[in-house]
Amino acid sequence: MPSTLGSNTFGGMFGIQEKDPNSHYYMTRIPDQIMKIVKERICQLIHLNCPPDINCQYCINIRQSPALLKQKSAVFKALNDASYDNDEFRDMLVNDHNIIPHLTHPLIQFASQSQLDMRTDQQEQFNQQKSESSSSLSLITQSLDLLERLISNNNNNILNVVINTPNALHSFCALTNYKFNIHFSQEIENQTFKVRSSIKRCLRYIQQFGDASAQSELVNARYVGVLVILFSIAGGSGEEYDNEIYWRLNHFSYFLRCLNKGRKSSWYPSFPPQLLLAQISDEQIEEEGGNEEIDSQLINKGYSDNIKSQANGAKGAIFYYFIEQGNRKPYWYNQ
Repeated sequence: MPSTLGSNTFGGMFGIQEKDPNSHYYMTRIPDQIMKIVKERICQLIHLNCPPDINCQYCINIRQSPALLKQKSAVFKALNDASYDNDEFRDMLVNDHNIIPHLTHPLIQFASQSQLDMRTDQQEQFNQQKSESSSSLSLITQSLDLLERLISNNNNNILNVVINTPNALHSFCALTNYKFNIHFSQEIENQTFKVRSSIKRCLRYIQQFGDASAQSELVNARYVGVLVILFSIAGGSGEEYDNEIYWRLNHFSYFLRCLNKGRKSSWYPSFPPQLLLAQISDEQIEEEGGNEEIDSQLINKGYSDNIKSQANGAKGAIFYYFIEQGNRKPYWYNQ
């Protein structure tokens, strides 16, 4: 998850922290004088070499270099830290600096390049990765962390900008298995793991906080097929693998249940059943061999048998629309 305020954050970097007087808990915040510097000076650095296709009127064109990428990475980290529990600051980033396209467009380009890389063999990918600047990958991870922070606060305006950006969700889905099971240096592997983890959380937040139109865009991006791939490639043994399988099955079941039954909630947007989307998702599951993959998890005793339970729930979510009103309903029907 994105970092919270503490000794290793923007406030900590300045060596100045103070207790938030509006909180009943002990939380630190960035003092007002530091926030003023962030707003007046740091935020302007968002516009260093803006993506050309967004036509940013505040763009500051500077010759690209690893040092500049590292600086912009630090800027995004600072903004991420300053955004913690600060709605006013997040709104300022979105409304005054149009931050979302500054984050999504480089990610779309990055995903496109990663798809080209997948067409090469592993040795070529290794050579490409060695030549790829670690500062460039660091910028992507910090961009994702900031985007995740913004999406996770259940802001409809932010979600709408993201889902209406052409190719954004397709690119996010493509990055869910970015450089998976390709071994580089430990530093690069840590960064690629961060990319995969953060992008999966972004997609989860979009599904969770999104309305019916967001669910439609996720289906168009083949999100359910991506979830099938994710819990099918999470092979191996141990807690890390079990955790991945458990949560992908959990998200898979929840997504299908929302499509089949609709969602009524006081916390998230409500919408009626989306049966056409459910049917399209079922076709995607078939194409990815999802039924067979879920069947293989029915005997998985990992996570204290909770994976098996999630697999049963996933089977139920798939077969939901085959159940007629007069038939006896299995235990998972109302889950």
